[in-house]
Amino acid sequence: MGEVGFSRPTPLVDGQKLIINTSSEIVDLWAKHYAHKARAQGSAIVYVSRPMAENPSDMAAGFYTLSAHSIVRDTLPGGWLKRNVPPSIPALLLGMLGVDELYQGRGLGSSLLKDAIQRSLGVAETVGAKALLVDPLDQQARAFYVHFGFSPIPNTARLYIPLRLPQ
Repeated sequence: MGEVGFSRPTPLVDGQKLIINTSSEIVDLWAKHYAHKARAQGSAIVYVSRPMAENPSDMAAGFYTLSAHSIVRDTLPGGWLKRNVPPSIPALLLGMLGVDELYQGRGLGSSLLKDAIQRSLGVAETVGAKALLVDPLDQQARAFYVHFGFSPIPNTARLYIPLRLPQ
């Protein structure tokens, strides 16, 4: 199989399919059954990257989701994330991120994550959000996010990356 390029992630739209096989049943079922519902309900925006090919298909190379979110300040033990914030700390949630098995190991996951972080920084500049959060599905996913600078939120399985420099 030759080198395949990928489109820049774009929002999933009505009528557009999201067909993907990531090897994670949770991610694949969510994509198949809930991606359009989340979009329609306004609970998540789904960003999809497709393989660049002469014959485009409905197959996705990868996708991720972003949602508005908050953290209850009193559930945090302390530190930068809790300092000088309202009772509900504004944040964004990277809810899902998946790469089709055909395209794993080609850097698409890191490209999707970088795109999600860039979009989140833009949102934080517009409406204010202190961090991008993620709930990794397993240890492999956790290691992936930690590699890109995410830190653990103490006493939880959740990770975060600041959307502005700590002061």
